Amino acid sequence: MERSLILATNRRNFTPDDKRRLRKKLREICSDFWVERGYKETSISELCKKANIATGSFYNLYSSKEELFFETLEEMQRFVNGNFIKDIKENPSKEGFVNAIENLYLEYESKPFLYDSKTVDFQSFYKKLPLEKRIQLEEKNSDFFRQAIKYANLKLKCPEYIAFSVFSILLSTVSSKDMLAKSCDFKSAFQFMVQNLVEDIFV
Repeated sequence: MERSLILATNRRNFTPDDKRRLRKKLREICSDFWVERGYKETSISELCKKANIATGSFYNLYSSKEELFFETLEEMQRFVNGNFIKDIKENPSKEGFVNAIENLYLEYESKPFLYDSKTVDFQSFYKKLPLEKRIQLEEKNSDFFRQAIKYANLKLKCPEYIAFSVFSILLSTVSSKDMLAKSCDFKSAFQFMVQNLVEDIFV
């Protein structure tokens, strides 16, 4: 497969299989670059160099850098959210929901772009997306949370939007973990908050 991928980079016209493999490779590279340097500091030429394709070939695969980043974000969200739902299905209970939240936090910690949408870097990317793409991202997040509650067989004590907001705020603490960990037992505090919030939010 790797040999065929290298040969594909030397052709002007890609077959459907070539495109599928090259797009997958570019998404993997994009994810690594996003974590290491961010959206703004990642250029198409650097992505192409890493993927061993000509810059002109990039536009045979994606219409823009933003399209690649959006597709990368979607793919990572599907993967992470899928694991979260899988954890809950294996233990549909409050305890299972707590464990799933803790595992989700670890995923967010390793891929900051999945959660930290308020950074200047993410906003630079977000503002260049068409309105329908922005709406798509927001709707997927709320649908994912709704599915998680359903699979956990839990009922809310409060309005759904409040519960969603509470867990969003809780998970956002990953952005300040390094600073907080210097003055407190962050892991124990986070586990305490998750366990107590689950008790307060669900019947």
